[in-house]
Amino acid sequence: MWGIFSLTRCNSVLTNLALLYTGIEQSKSLCCSLLNQVQAFIDMKQVVCTGPFVYAVIQEGSAELEVFAHPCRLLKLCRCLQEAYCATTRKAATLPFIIASALPLDPEYSCVAGVPPLAVDSHKSYLGRAFQQASDKVEATVEFEDFEPSVMQIKSEDKAKFFDALTALLMT
Repeated sequence: MWGIFSLTRCNSVLTNLALLYTGIEQSKSLCCSLLNQVQAFIDMKQVVCTGPFVYAVIQEGSAELEVFAHPCRLLKLCRCLQEAYCATTRKAATLPFIIASALPLDPEYSCVAGVPPLAVDSHKSYLGRAFQQASDKVEATVEFEDFEPSVMQIKSEDKAKFFDALTALLMT
């Protein structure tokens, strides 16, 4: 879905130091973008607690949209935002955290990622199964990430119905 391009580039770094230094600079830039986006979500109070989960949405047209279009980066943002939000709202530590972002290359789709509650010690997440059940219930057009079941692409027009179904599902 998102490609295996970076695996082949990792091997190239062993012989090309310029590529290594470029990667380090990109990592620094990603860390700054991560910090800025978390700060913006917290300052603008864009993190919403719906009852059974906490969520945030990176709005289309956001300056950081391009940076967090990749699922790994979106998951990292999700976890960092969850930790920052839980530092101010204790109840949120017992709830899963979900983040959605429009895909800049395909505006008809959004990427949705979720992480389990901070209070849970297990790294196993039930969100992948919940995502699947909620998308089936509303008959949404979705594609799941092969190795990470709690990451999916969903047609943007189905996103609101999906979140409603997910809320109803996790309430029970």
